[in-house]
Amino acid sequence: MNGTTTVSLVGVGGQGIILAAAALAGAALAEGLDVKASEVKGMSQRGGSVVSTVRFGPTVHSPLALHADVIIATELLEGRRALGALAPRGILVCAGTRIAPAGVLRREAAYPEDIEQAAAACGVRLLLVDADGLAAQAGSAQAANVVLLGAASSVLPLAPPSWDRGLEAAVPAKMLEVNRRAFALGRQTHAGRGWD
Repeated sequence: MNGTTTVSLVGVGGQGIILAAAALAGAALAEGLDVKASEVKGMSQRGGSVVSTVRFGPTVHSPLALHADVIIATELLEGRRALGALAPRGILVCAGTRIAPAGVLRREAAYPEDIEQAAAACGVRLLLVDADGLAAQAGSAQAANVVLLGAASSVLPLAPPSWDRGLEAAVPAKMLEVNRRAFALGRQTHAGRGWD
């Protein structure tokens, strides 16, 4: 990625999208980059969709972009919905977490089972992450968002010390160590996956 990098984080309310976006923005700022961010919370307090976009580079003119280079999705259906927002050859880093929306719970619709095929049809590179399992291994189920950041860090042009500074700026001190472990597990598990 050259110039401005655009990352969108998508999920549902309560999954830590805003915190993850703040950590990403902090990491970019730690490298002296220009950063612009925007967020759409919608009905997040009722489990609705949440989208945060972070753009960084030498000079960023707008917090909005037509397409994202990378999308980090904390929930499978939200990741599926976001495929169209990725640039050609974009990367979707997606948790395997499933949170059924109201229509599925009422049996008015089926939960889509085709994210791998849909990503391939869009020309998107997909990385499915066991974010919940790795977060539990790190010591907190609430750190799944940071596991995903760790996985995404393997494709984003930011150095490990910058990521640590971003985490320090965004995560409460009492939860910093568990989030560092979650980030490291995400990064280690998904580094070197052949993203060329």
